Amino acid sequence: MNRQYWPFLAALAWLYSANATALEFNCKVPGDERFLRLEVPGQDHLCEVTVTRQTGERQVKWYANHDTKFCTSKAYELRDKYVNDWNFNCETWPDLDGIDALSDRHRTVLDAELKRMIETGKTSEPSFTVESVRATANAAGDASSSSLALQYFLSTGDTTQFIVDDGQAWEVVSKIDQLALQVESDVKIAAALVEAITDSGDLQIITVVENDDTEDNCFGSQVLAAKNRSELVARTPHRYTCKP
Repeated sequence: MNRQYWPFLAALAWLYSANATALEFNCKVPGDERFLRLEVPGQDHLCEVTVTRQTGERQVKWYANHDTKFCTSKAYELRDKYVNDWNFNCETWPDLDGIDALSDRHRTVLDAELKRMIETGKTSEPSFTVESVRATANAAGDASSSSLALQYFLSTGDTTQFIVDDGQAWEVVSKIDQLALQVESDVKIAAALVEAITDSGDLQIITVVENDDTEDNCFGSQVLAAKNRSELVARTPHRYTCKP
């Protein structure tokens, strides 16, 4: 992941650690510690299951180029092997991408759109790479209609797709570049992340506020709705709070 996003995502992990469900496991035994991760996308494939040792050595155990659910099942399988066969204690780390919570249907949408975005990056001017993606849905995926937001963190910034799916076909109804610039506020927004999709189809956004005066961490929220295919408008005021 691009280093510019690390402080933002680390802050969000701290803020939402009570709801941790990620496919990232911190596994320990006396004298040894390893991180087991599902990476979507991986460095060389659509998804990779990796183990990173204390030395920083990273090993790819499994990968897939068409179906991220394969990597999900292998990540759980590997975690269980560490716990049951090798007596590691594996702690689940906070969920930063939301992918594991998606239905099978929404995983199909994610896989297709992510592959398309990766290929687009190779031919764009300037070219870009997809370094991570966050997924948020407002229904289980097997309802008659559901919504999905895919926020891609690129080497050149971020792009968010808002997708409507009827269970048979899906449509990208909005594509928003640089989500932080869409937040309407009297303070400068350092970064913005889609937290949820409301029942009415609006995007609930969480933000990190730029704060050069103190060492406090400042977080905010706002609800945004699609104005057209490339712009959002505020449904609620931007509210924020700062904590040391």
